[in-house]
Amino acid sequence: MKRRLLILGIALGIVAVGFIIMMILFSLKKQPQKTPRPQVEVFVKAETVKYRDLQAVIYSSGRLHAYNKVVVSSEVSGRLGEGDVPFRNGQKFQKGQVIAKVINPEFPLSLKAGKSTFLQNLALILPDLKLDFPESYPAWQSFFESIDIDKPLPDLPEPRSSQERTFLASRNILSSYYSLLADQARLDKYLIRAPFSGAFNEILQDVGVVVNVGTQLATIVRTDLYELEVPVIVEEVKLLSPGDSVWVSDETAKIRRKGVIRRIGAVVNPSSQAVSVFVSLPGDAGLYDGMYLTAELYGRIIPDVMEMPRNAVFNTNHVYVIKDMRLVEKTIEIVKRNDQTLYLRGLDEGEELVVEPLLNVSGNPIYKILR
Repeated sequence: MKRRLLILGIALGIVAVGFIIMMILFSLKKQPQKTPRPQVEVFVKAETVKYRDLQAVIYSSGRLHAYNKVVVSSEVSGRLGEGDVPFRNGQKFQKGQVIAKVINPEFPLSLKAGKSTFLQNLALILPDLKLDFPESYPAWQSFFESIDIDKPLPDLPEPRSSQERTFLASRNILSSYYSLLADQARLDKYLIRAPFSGAFNEILQDVGVVVNVGTQLATIVRTDLYELEVPVIVEEVKLLSPGDSVWVSDETAKIRRKGVIRRIGAVVNPSSQAVSVFVSLPGDAGLYDGMYLTAELYGRIIPDVMEMPRNAVFNTNHVYVIKDMRLVEKTIEIVKRNDQTLYLRGLDEGEELVVEPLLNVSGNPIYKILR
């Protein structure tokens, strides 16, 4: 019995000594050092905030129209004839050229007959003028001699007294003279002259037909001056004024012309909330009525603003700036929006403004500026 207890005690002692030795060895073992997680670095595009004066440039599009489009009508009766240019669709002409004639041989002869009768009546009163109004006689004699029935009437001498005027009126000299002037003015209407440089847009009558007063002959358009109507939103139209410069181009950018704002509408379109701005363009090769063009309207100078890409703005008017290599969210004042950029205020000069869109901003990385 004693022997068993002795053996058990020795065994327990060996186990206890082994445990103690194991603990001592564990205590002597060095703990491994933890490796710190590396700090993530992100490179972003940024610009130093600096304000300056920038010109407002507004982009809009519209259709080009001829500045004048006129329906030509006959003011007299007769047979329609060609003028200095062919009476055909698309035919161009210059200002002052005869673009059509109304032929009526009877009327010029009637006018000549009226002038002959007037000369006869004037010859009958010259002796009385010489006796009763000797101071006026030389002027009337010179007027009589200057009348040519194939040319326009010269100016009528001015009566020197009420008695002279009464004498002329009683002899129907004044009424006959002004009646001839009216017929002379009517004669000019048989030649239809171009009011501007342009082209025939539509021919409504054929040469040779008989026309009456009021008959529509053709539609003509002006080709030396065009007008482009473009819509501009209410917020931006206040930046424009008549006389501002405009550059106009087509979709292919092969046509680029300089124009000027002629006038600005006073009514807002209720559906688009835009105001019509009218741009004047000189006639040039490549421009045609009805073309679709894009306009760059250069308005007034906006003081103390900075330009940045629109896609770097989030939540309408929030941006990121970099401070101590960390992102800081700030609010800006948007002064003007362009297609790809905007003008802003509200940041301190010298701050580093992020000018590219940032996605999935999370964690706490170090942000470094990429110039």
